[in-house]
Amino acid sequence: MLARERASVYTKPDQTHNRSSLFNLAASHAVNDVLQLSGNAYYRTIRSATFNGDLNDGALDQSLYQPNAAERGALNAAGYSGFPTSGATAANTPFPFWRCLGQALLGDEPAGKCNGVLNRTHSDQQNHGLSGQLSALGTLAGQRNQLVAGAAYDASRIGFGQSSQLGYLNAERSITPVNAFGDGVNGGNVDGAPYDTRVDLSGRIRTWSAFASDTLSIRNQWHLTLAGRYNTTSITNRDYLHADGDKASLSGAHRFSRFNPAAGITFNPTPKLNAYAGYSESSRAPTSIELGCANPEQPCKLPNAMAGDPPLAQVVTRTVELGVRGAGANMQWHAGVFSAENKDDILFVADNQAGFGYFKNFGKTRRRGVELGLSGKLDKLNLGAQLTWLDASFQSVETVNGSSNSSNDAAVTGAPGTEGTIAIRPGDRIPLIPRQMLKLFADYAVSPGFMLDASVVAVSSAPARGNENNGHAPDGRYYLGQGYSAGYVVANLGASVRLSPRWQLIAQVNNVFDTRYNSAAQLGATGFDGSGNFVAQPFDPDNAAVRHSTFYAPGAPRLVSASLRYAFGKPGAL
Repeated sequence: MLARERASVYTKPDQTHNRSSLFNLAASHAVNDVLQLSGNAYYRTIRSATFNGDLNDGALDQSLYQPNAAERGALNAAGYSGFPTSGATAANTPFPFWRCLGQALLGDEPAGKCNGVLNRTHSDQQNHGLSGQLSALGTLAGQRNQLVAGAAYDASRIGFGQSSQLGYLNAERSITPVNAFGDGVNGGNVDGAPYDTRVDLSGRIRTWSAFASDTLSIRNQWHLTLAGRYNTTSITNRDYLHADGDKASLSGAHRFSRFNPAAGITFNPTPKLNAYAGYSESSRAPTSIELGCANPEQPCKLPNAMAGDPPLAQVVTRTVELGVRGAGANMQWHAGVFSAENKDDILFVADNQAGFGYFKNFGKTRRRGVELGLSGKLDKLNLGAQLTWLDASFQSVETVNGSSNSSNDAAVTGAPGTEGTIAIRPGDRIPLIPRQMLKLFADYAVSPGFMLDASVVAVSSAPARGNENNGHAPDGRYYLGQGYSAGYVVANLGASVRLSPRWQLIAQVNNVFDTRYNSAAQLGATGFDGSGNFVAQPFDPDNAAVRHSTFYAPGAPRLVSASLRYAFGKPGAL
């Protein structure tokens, strides 16, 4: 569909409204030549609302025949008329809607018969915090020593709500709503369970931290650093839809604490050569949403369709890095290697009920790689390059939902196009993370007040979400798309002219050649054919199977911008 019309949308409406504000205050005070106090305080609000028309995946394997006698009677009583002529032609109209209307009026499971759904979400988040630290310069065992110690407090409140309204798809891919909702009643039952997509949750997170770092310099060549940070985080969830004690309740209280150490050493054999090595640990507590969908007894259809919340362990990352940095005549360079291993990483995994799942601690994932950089100056020209090779992989065995993956267990056993699972093996690549990234940049001073700059960004391909086992192989019938987002190269240009000591004119062109690329990909079921027509039960008489495709997130097209900047205060001070 992107190949046919790059500016098209999949379904509509697709609206997101964001509003954010931030206040930040930083202060520092030199007590004397060896002591310095510094602090920071902030307050931030983030409000977001979405209104999206989507396909109802639960209706993709349903027949969309025209209304039967009871449904026609309900529609006539409600004032609807003009039914299509009965027969095969009417039963296969590209965008049928009479059956959805009839089911909504009769209250007979419209969630399984309406091929569209309008989803609404809203979130309101407030964050605030403060931190302070003391830096002290002195000597230890006759060597220069610097000690930094401090504490921090961070807190956030979030309110999240979600609802849905069933409807039918129109020819231009918009969704028209009907009087049926995902409230557990008016949407009927799907696979024996009430169709209920509502969420009304508030969460409160508070984190207290204490940290310290000490760096000892030995003869100005060796620098040894030891550091540590202790965090304690409390998370309280409150569910306004389900009472405490209800198995579906999201309410709960959790606490996570950990001390994370770090150590590093650098060696400067010459003023222009530096070698370094380091080890560090870090951790993060689960989010309110992850805790809200972690119960194997109450699996979720989607990660944000939450259910009961037993505790999850916090994620712990252990990182090792080694590298060298150097400088020469008009040139700087660096080379480094790193390896970061996550223990108890949190992943959304499949449940025995096909298509459902929950968050769980995964075991291990690993990200390791090499970073190379080079920059230099040739008269008025500055040049540079940065290259990263990154291997991001799973390191534990797990089973996850793979319904849109051609290698899922259902497809292997002779039921392609139906719900199934895939097995992740150690070494499988983590989706959405490219292996190679290259950035080239240059700027040229035409005159003291006129500067030109250019950059090129190259990114390699990455597996799509849903292709965690890297085994997706489309067959062109049940499974479409490659299961990867392709690599791409984007070029950018810029210029700046200083009109006066205070005024500066800046122009920028991003994606100069208007390259068509995709920034991400995901596997999923689709109800459309290649021409954009909705098709119900595309594999008759195999009516349980639906078509699956690779969804792409289109990259930004060419963007031209210009700005005028004015510097207050003393000219040249900023």
